[in-house]
Amino acid sequence: MIIEFLRNPKNTGSVISSSQFLVQEMISHISPEGTIIELGAGSGVITRKLATIQSVDTIYTYENNPIFHKSLLKIDKTICVSDLFTMKERHQHQKVKTIISSIPFVNFSTTTKAKALSDMSTVLDHGGKLIQYTYLNRCPFGAENLHQNKLILTKVKKVWLNIPPATVFVYEKNDNL
Repeated sequence: MIIEFLRNPKNTGSVISSSQFLVQEMISHISPEGTIIELGAGSGVITRKLATIQSVDTIYTYENNPIFHKSLLKIDKTICVSDLFTMKERHQHQKVKTIISSIPFVNFSTTTKAKALSDMSTVLDHGGKLIQYTYLNRCPFGAENLHQNKLILTKVKKVWLNIPPATVFVYEKNDNL
């Protein structure tokens, strides 16, 4: 993980893997029905935990780092895809209830963040959740962008027992906005 961070710090969001406390907080918000999409799966610490949940059928992990991608292919229930921007086409006809994101969106341009959020909103079913963590205390997307994509913030929690401490944001898709 450290080597990948040093090679490309903008695309590798962390120097070390997420703590069990951050992983538990992230998965505590999932809807264990059907398919789960995980963005920026990295070394697979969240993926491995998701794979142990019996009611989870399939985990689509999106990871563009070829070293991480290769190791993710070995995890049960996982279909690994390298390009985040194929998600909309791949999942638009499914009823996705959960997207978990570890992507460091704060490092991305406004345009890229807006496109990614739009794609996530398109594949999320009404009532579905986007669970995103960041090392900053602020939303990586912006209130207006969330509103345009029919996403409302339902929970924010700081996970202190992680290096560095992380903030988990939970957004819910509301087609009535």
